[in-house]
Amino acid sequence: MEQERAEVLSRSGNYAVVHLLGRAFPGLHVQGDTLATLRTQLAGAARALRERQRDAEVLDELDAAVEDIDALLGFYAETLSRHGIKLPY
Repeated sequence: MEQERAEVLSRSGNYAVVHLLGRAFPGLHVQGDTLATLRTQLAGAARALRERQRDAEVLDELDAAVEDIDALLGFYAETLSRHGIKLPY
């Protein structure tokens, strides 16, 4: 296993903004179970669309996944702003 130094800019629950040395922009560390839950939401919505289940249920799954991603992106953007770092997008 390789060991590298990294600067943790901010932490919140199951994720953190981390700046690896040598990288232009910080990254977002997400706990594995949180990432797996997000993947399950998206996979369930995709499966439901393929099986033509009720649209409202599928949209609820997609909305939940989008809300989770929005929270991650919001945390990332807020942390970079606090540290005077421009967003890479």
